[in-house]
Amino acid sequence: MAPDEFQQAWQAQASQTRVTIDADLLRQEVHRDQQAFRTMILYRDYGEVGVALLLIPIWFVLGAMTDSPWTWYLTVPVLVWIAGFMLVYRRRHRQEPGEPDEPLLQCVQRSLVEVEDQIWLLRNIFWWYLLPPSVTILIFFAHVCWLSSALGWLPSLIFFLILAGSLVGVYSWIYFLNQRAVQLQLIPKRQELLTLQASLQDEGTGAGTQDQIALPGLPFSKQELPASCHSPRRLILGLIIFFFALLLVVYFVETARNSKDEPAHGQKSPFAAVRWQDSQPEVKLVKEWYQLLSLNGIAASEIVDFSKQTYDAKWQKRFEEDLVELLTRMGHPPADSVTLEVQSLDSAEKKMLKEVPMTYANRRTIRNAAREREKAKP
Repeated sequence: MAPDEFQQAWQAQASQTRVTIDADLLRQEVHRDQQAFRTMILYRDYGEVGVALLLIPIWFVLGAMTDSPWTWYLTVPVLVWIAGFMLVYRRRHRQEPGEPDEPLLQCVQRSLVEVEDQIWLLRNIFWWYLLPPSVTILIFFAHVCWLSSALGWLPSLIFFLILAGSLVGVYSWIYFLNQRAVQLQLIPKRQELLTLQASLQDEGTGAGTQDQIALPGLPFSKQELPASCHSPRRLILGLIIFFFALLLVVYFVETARNSKDEPAHGQKSPFAAVRWQDSQPEVKLVKEWYQLLSLNGIAASEIVDFSKQTYDAKWQKRFEEDLVELLTRMGHPPADSVTLEVQSLDSAEKKMLKEVPMTYANRRTIRNAAREREKAKP
């Protein structure tokens, strides 16, 4: 016989080989593997729920610390969705634990259902786990870059593309790892269980009445299924990438905010707050309110009239938030400190305050107060 004929004869003989296994030992092995699989899935699922719920307060804290725009908080409902989806899915697909003496066929069928559920969950991970946060995070990235347009549209666009590309790269990596786990771990396990189920049905051992089970080879591997969680090195790398991107965004948010608050011509103010009595400005200095009479020797009424002529309906806003620009256009650019003449609101007493500092913080406070008034309008 030729070597190929010997090989074909050997393969044909090997395919007909039947191995006899003790039924109790096989049942114990199935139970152990089933328990290990359930424990691994339990830790993974509730770990996902715990991380999602833990990120919710962290998200609020980071948003408050960095003064992030409202789009930052769009991810909070997504975290609630992920945790809720996982809890509901586990509840709807929960398998009752079997009895120690239950028929082996039923035990195998229960394990098969559990594996099928996990295959569906990981194959559809893009829709329930990756897509929702990717949409909200991309919206946040776009919003931040739009707010930073004062730095130039091209740098903002480039930065958005870098952030979006990083996000797509990280999420593609996560998707690939989960699909790889399906192909290398779950599908082979499902095939083993299907083979074992078919063998048990053929031998009529579903009721567990025989002490020996004849199987065509060894379809059920005694090697435990590796945990689907990835190596600590990969997890640490993923966390480093995530927090690096987060810190980069936080830095860009701060830069964008400062660029809006502190443009090249300098947006400063000597007043902690401004309010109006008709066209007469009343200003807050430290904790007390005064009627403004003049600034650097320029009458307050003259400044107000120039603002009305120049900015029309926005004259009050310009006086409050763009005082440096207003005075510069009048031909009197202010220095880092100014001289104010004010009058007490409770008496006719007048004061001359020299070296009153012009600060960005004052202007920012006035701008924020104006925004709050706009929000409060019906």
